[in-house]
Amino acid sequence: MSGLRIFGIVVALLGVVASVFPSWFEPLTGGPAPPADVYAAIERRVRGGMVLGLGLMFVGIPALRPWSTSIPLVIFYFMTGALAARLLGLMVDGTVPKQWLWVAVEAGAMTLVALWLWRSGASAT
Repeated sequence: MSGLRIFGIVVALLGVVASVFPSWFEPLTGGPAPPADVYAAIERRVRGGMVLGLGLMFVGIPALRPWSTSIPLVIFYFMTGALAARLLGLMVDGTVPKQWLWVAVEAGAMTLVALWLWRSGASAT
């Protein structure tokens, strides 16, 4: 296992913990003040999910070239982390219609990227 993949696993685990416990990572997730509403509470978790997505990028992308594969994979993994944290926030903190809109936007973008990768015959291994 390469050093970058190990680094990616560590960053991904940090992102998972930051998503589950956003109050532990106040500089990353938005400060010490408690969130004003449910929307803000979920957004604090999403910041940890973005760190998760960054770790998934290091784990899942073997090479930067060809760019037609690596750029869509970066988008896909980044949104995967954000979407996972957003869904966790919706389950734990409660639902807000605007958050469901963001779920639909992220899922739609991930679907487009997945179709692009499938159509081009790319694989992440």
